[in-house]
Amino acid sequence: MKTIALPEELHKELMQLRLQRGSKNAADLIKEMVCEYRQKKFLEASALFKRKLKEKNISFSELLKKSRKIREEIADEWF
Repeated sequence: MKTIALPEELHKELMQLRLQRGSKNAADLIKEMVCEYRQKKFLEASALFKRKLKEKNISFSELLKKSRKIREEIADEWF
């Protein structure tokens, strides 16, 4: 287990949030925050991917069809 130093104000905010969320301890709250951050980044990447597909006027199924040969070549190299 590691300890981290936090400014007093941030510690107070973290404890208030922990109570509001009903978390058992700060570690659970931080774990939840990390999970939410990762989900947010994934959704941003997904939106970017969808936007780029739309800009190129291509559907996801068309992309899969076009990339099939490349995926097969990679699979052949790896396996």
